[in-house]
Amino acid sequence: MEAIILVGGLGTRLRPLTHTIPKPLLPLANIPMVERMVRNLPEVFDTAILAINYGLDEMKAYFKEINIEKKVIIVPEEKPLGTGGAMRNCIDYVTGTTAVFNGDVVTSVNLKIMLEQHNKTKAKGTLALWEVHDPSRFGVVELKNGKILQFQEKPKKGNELSNLINAGTYLLEPEILEMIPPNQKISIERDIYPKIAGNGLYGFPFEGYFIDSGTPESYLEANFKAIGNNGTASHAGANMQGKSIIHESAKLEDCIIGPNAIIGPNVKMGKCVIRDSVILSNVSGYGGIVKNCIIGPNISFKEDLNRTLISPEGTITF
Repeated sequence: MEAIILVGGLGTRLRPLTHTIPKPLLPLANIPMVERMVRNLPEVFDTAILAINYGLDEMKAYFKEINIEKKVIIVPEEKPLGTGGAMRNCIDYVTGTTAVFNGDVVTSVNLKIMLEQHNKTKAKGTLALWEVHDPSRFGVVELKNGKILQFQEKPKKGNELSNLINAGTYLLEPEILEMIPPNQKISIERDIYPKIAGNGLYGFPFEGYFIDSGTPESYLEANFKAIGNNGTASHAGANMQGKSIIHESAKLEDCIIGPNAIIGPNVKMGKCVIRDSVILSNVSGYGGIVKNCIIGPNISFKEDLNRTLISPEGTITF
C-alpha cells in the first residue's frame, strides 16, 4: 500500500530557517520531519510517495543518502498544485487504498485502527478529525453515525455543527483521486470533499495530540512531543534538568540542559543554559541563556550569562 505525503510548501511561517532548509527536512528531535513520517508508517504501507514543489533537489539528495525500510518515490510539481492537485499528480503510483498526510502535521492518530474502520465501512474516504474548543477559526464537519454529512467553514460561535475539524490525515480510495482534475491547482478540502459529503465520506475522531508544526511555536511543541520517552539520560559536560535530547556528536562544557531542549549534531557550547529550545546543527556558543528559541544551523554566539540570546539570522526567539 502507498502513502502520499504532501511536502510541497514553502514554509514561509518558519523563515528564516526555511531559507536554507526545506520545511520537510527540518528536524523533529534530530530526525527530519518527512523521514520521521515515513519511518512511522505502519508496516502495511510499504511505499511513501512524496509530493513536492519547493526543495526538490534537497529532498532527492537526502533520500539518496539514507537507508530507510520503505520505498520512497519523489513526485515533483512544476508549479504548486494545492493539496488536491498534488494528490492527483501522484495517481500513477497508487494501486489501491491510499493514506495521505499533510507533511507538517504531527498527531497521535492510530492509522492501523483508522484503516480497520475505513475497510469495515467500505468508505470512499476517511478523514481523521480533531476536537477543538473554539471552532470559529476552522472548518468543521457534521458527523452522524460515523458519516461526514457536510462541512461548515468558520462557523459563528453557537452555530457550529460540531467541534470537529479536519486533522490532515486521510485514507482515500482511487476514485476520489480520479475526481480531481489533472494539472490544476485544487484544494481537496474545499473543492472535492464537500462533493462527496454524505456519500461515502467518513470521519475518524481521535484523542491525544494534534500539532500543525508550521509555526515557530508549534514547531517547538512538536519537537518537545517527539522527545517522548527517548530523552538523553546523560551527556558529558551537561547537567540534565528534565527530558531533553542531545546528539551524540555534540560537545558541551559546563552546560545546564533542559527541560525540553533538543541539541543537534556537531553543536559546541560552553557555560550555556538551554531550555525549551531547539538547537540545529553546527551551532557554537559560549555563555548564553537560551530559552524559547530555535537556533541555527551554523549560528555562532557569545553572550553574557545574564542576558537572553537574541541572534539576527537563523534564529527565532519569543
